[in-house]
Amino acid sequence: MGPIRLNPTYLHPIWGGTAIAEARGIPCDTERNHGESFDVSAHEGVCTSVAEGPYVGTPLDQLIRQHHDEVIGDLADDTVLQMVCMDARQNLSIQVHPDEEYARRVEGDREKAESWYIFHAEPGATLIAGCLTDDVDALRAAAADDTVGDRFGQRIPVQEGDFVLIPAGTMHALGAGIFAVELGSFGNTTYRLCDWGRGRPLQVEKGFDVLRTQNQPTITHLGKMRQGDGPFVSCPAGMESARPLVRPGVRHRLFQADVADVHGEWHVTKPNRYQILTCVSGSAQVETAEGSAPLPYTCSLLIPACVSEYTVRGTCRVIVGSRP
Repeated sequence: MGPIRLNPTYLHPIWGGTAIAEARGIPCDTERNHGESFDVSAHEGVCTSVAEGPYVGTPLDQLIRQHHDEVIGDLADDTVLQMVCMDARQNLSIQVHPDEEYARRVEGDREKAESWYIFHAEPGATLIAGCLTDDVDALRAAAADDTVGDRFGQRIPVQEGDFVLIPAGTMHALGAGIFAVELGSFGNTTYRLCDWGRGRPLQVEKGFDVLRTQNQPTITHLGKMRQGDGPFVSCPAGMESARPLVRPGVRHRLFQADVADVHGEWHVTKPNRYQILTCVSGSAQVETAEGSAPLPYTCSLLIPACVSEYTVRGTCRVIVGSRP
């Protein structure tokens, strides 16, 4: 079992733009915008499937059930971390996600914490992460007239290379003009507190059950992809390769991500746990003893637990998402 390429599940949200389709060469229009792409997911309704090889067509949740130890490794997990690309032409709804206890008890789901890596942000673009008040009565009143985002959302400017961690219980929304990829934990439950007057259903009572007004995001400013530090070394193919620059992106008890700038090749030895690779700049080829797969810009690969070593070749920046 080599690197697993998956068929994305595309959604066409009211807030979505066309950047994903343009990056991937997919025909689309503003009505069917492919503005949200679940690239690695085992959630019902958005589950991805294997794109090629001996397991082609197999839904990811089924693959995990049938080959748990090969795919997941030495973890008890029955699902995987989730990778989702989002192109926000408009603001997303003001949302909050439940923690583990509430999600299991009320929804039969899991905690949803998430992080956003920013591919691109228009000048002046901001996202909302956190509350400007701990006055729950004031927040409820603002939710009632759909103004909670404008009045009490903490606006944060972002740019390419920022990595933003959003703990469960944090009021948040991706802002207009931001193209991002989300690395998140196992849950898929969202409660809307405000939808900017668009009229979609809200889940205000459950949202306030789980809202933690004291929560704050954690932001890592990585900047744009740059040349790796250190001396150049010889690659087996005879090309010159700079030592990859690998830095921490986000850290959470349920997931973590490192960010690697690769110019040439990067050889990785990993533990008996799966990893998710996402190309956020340039393009790459991922090679293992069992096979290889392309990794274009915005796309992801699932590296199963049974793969102990792999090599990333190309000029690229990749996110390596994993379980701690």
